Amino acid sequence: ALYPHMTVFENIAFPLRVEKMEEGKIKDKVESVAKILQLDQRLQQRPGMLSGGQRQRVAIGRAIVREPKIFLFDEPLSNLDAALRADMRIELTNLHKTLKATMIYVTHDQVEAMTMADRIVVLNAGEIAQVGAPLELYHKPANLFVAGFIGNPKMNFLKVTCKSVGPEGVTVAYEGQTITVPVEPRAALEGAQLTLGIRPEHTGLEPADLNIKVAPSVIERLGVNTIAYGVAPTGENYCALLSGSAPVVVDEPIVTGIKASDCHLFDESGIALERRVDLSVLKLIQ
Repeated sequence: ALYPHMTVFENIAFPLRVEKMEEGKIKDKVESVAKILQLDQRLQQRPGMLSGGQRQRVAIGRAIVREPKIFLFDEPLSNLDAALRADMRIELTNLHKTLKATMIYVTHDQVEAMTMADRIVVLNAGEIAQVGAPLELYHKPANLFVAGFIGNPKMNFLKVTCKSVGPEGVTVAYEGQTITVPVEPRAALEGAQLTLGIRPEHTGLEPADLNIKVAPSVIERLGVNTIAYGVAPTGENYCALLSGSAPVVVDEPIVTGIKASDCHLFDESGIALERRVDLSVLKLIQ
């Protein structure tokens, strides 16, 4: 929290004055930090005269001015509106590049984690569910929890039955159809009840390896995309992320096609069967 009776300069300078630093050095450090945060024209203003994003930058400046080796941000954008959060994500990412310091960022917003992080630690009930680069978690989630947390809209989960295991992957049955998912097979899977994971952005209106019929109960037109929400034939909630001009109408059935290579598969305990995706070749992680 900022001190409302202090100017921006005084708020940023406060921790340095507590350390009894010389005023000349304080002035130099505060002005340098203010320039980085684009607050140099606001130094004589009080917090009440600033926007929400500017006040957030002042709070960050008060931390930066001490030149710590590690920054801890605990949901710093949670009280900002959606547009301001988007702006601040960009500002914090640029700040990280400028300072070249380690930043630990706590958030419940997977969009913040995916867009800002070099590496993500996903916690579930206090336990580490997975650690990895953002796109590693997206393409190879370790379990159902991570798969459902990473991605927006969230992944669809359908109950399927394992029919066979072979060198090409694991073949599963769903509503009279079979699909071979290219994952690393395990022993003793045949006959097991598995979970098929399908990301909404990997659905389409063209026939594919697996075809799921759904009558959308809600349709969201977002311009570039259309999101259709409904219920799968087996009763699970189902979401399809389609093109902005997709010819879909509420309560009129559509058939969504999904490629086998885009699917995820999880065993009875919720652990993922490793997908055959070479992220290094795709240059998705460093």
